[in-house]
Amino acid sequence: MTGFDRLSALDAAFLDIETERAPMQVGWTMRFAGEPPSLAQLRRHVELRLPGVPRLRRCIAQPALGIGDPHWVDDALFAIDRHVNEIQMIPSSVQPQLSSIAEELLSQPLDRSRPLWRLQLVTGLSDGSFAIIGQAHHALVDGLAAIEIATIIFDGVGAPDQPADATWLPADPPSTAEVLTAAALSRIGSSSDVATTLLRSLADGPGPIVEAVTALLSLFTPGQRTALENSASARRRAAFSSLPMEQMQEVAERGGVTVNDVLLAASGGAISAALARRGEQPDCIRVLVPAAVRRPGESAADHANRISIMVVELPLDANDPGRVLQTIGRRTKTLKRAGYAGTLDTAIRAADLLAPAVRSAVVRAAAAAAHFTVVISNVPGPSEPLSLIGRQLEGIWPAVPLVDGNALSIGAISHGSMLHVGCFADAALVPDVELIAADIEKTFEQLYQLPAQTAAPWQRRARQRRDASRVA
Repeated sequence: MTGFDRLSALDAAFLDIETERAPMQVGWTMRFAGEPPSLAQLRRHVELRLPGVPRLRRCIAQPALGIGDPHWVDDALFAIDRHVNEIQMIPSSVQPQLSSIAEELLSQPLDRSRPLWRLQLVTGLSDGSFAIIGQAHHALVDGLAAIEIATIIFDGVGAPDQPADATWLPADPPSTAEVLTAAALSRIGSSSDVATTLLRSLADGPGPIVEAVTALLSLFTPGQRTALENSASARRRAAFSSLPMEQMQEVAERGGVTVNDVLLAASGGAISAALARRGEQPDCIRVLVPAAVRRPGESAADHANRISIMVVELPLDANDPGRVLQTIGRRTKTLKRAGYAGTLDTAIRAADLLAPAVRSAVVRAAAAAAHFTVVISNVPGPSEPLSLIGRQLEGIWPAVPLVDGNALSIGAISHGSMLHVGCFADAALVPDVELIAADIEKTFEQLYQLPAQTAAPWQRRARQRRDASRVA
């Protein structure tokens, strides 16, 4: 055995909270221009890049009787044709939209006995393009890692580091003694890492930690539930929208907020309309906003999940989107100043100190007690043009998995000049997902049409200092 590849507490948590009606699978839909490659071409292209992400040829091993930690082991039966396949559409005037094809494929569960990913080449689309629809288990990737893994298939990215005729040989699985030794060493390392992080945080006083813990506890405070806080089945609906990044940045600059705040405000308008259609008009909802805490040098190849979350009270006021945006901006700034995401990341890594059975019980209890309406995730994607075997990528839309008890998620990925938004929903509970995607665009247009606000003197001075630092 060349090394022990252990699932972190956060990786394993996505296995713990998975249920039959809520599989924890991250998805993405990529549309390309031009003639599609052959399936043989695509398989060869992907296979040559697998050495860059070893876990794509590994499956999860659960130690017998809970002795030791879950870990990744090489799949001795790995074959590329189990993971890369093709769906051939028949071009016609009644062909379903790409989002409908995606929801059908993304509703299919992954086999836990195999490496937890899949790519489907979709050919024969009526507009002459082709697509690749991918899935990976959240235990394997977070949103940022999903993009990192997705982009290894592109030209000039993840180039093969071994000859084309090299033969991959699976490593032997670790022995029980090696599993136990690795678990002990990992806990020693985690203990030291967590202690160091806490000491650094306390050096700035207890205030940030207190604020972060207070914000986290709000996640478990009972509140008014909505029709979107339920689960019915593993069948999914998907809908896509796209927002121009230049206009997103303009709205953010005018309001003194971030692009992510603009996405939250646009999503809030769409959710407000969706709840109104269900006869509900809450003043606000609680949303989870994943935050990347990946350290320099950490990659998807070695660190699957490196995310924290912010719990944001999202106001719902369809009549005043400008006020909603300003309120969101103030709330997210407060959370960021408190170092909330970093403190929560420390707490998550502290879970590595617990025995697997205890950790699983804690995770399931926490998931059952948590109260939020929607996950809204925004992942920075590649800004440069990308191509696959010479075919240009036109767009990429994410599918954020639904936690059991939630019927809707909203994910976004920036690519080139657009922010691509994917709405993913329980098919039985959110049949109007296309309206939600359309309302995100509609609310954003309202935000874009708002008149520019006159900046206060202190805001103008802050902007001048920021612009000067950029020039320097």
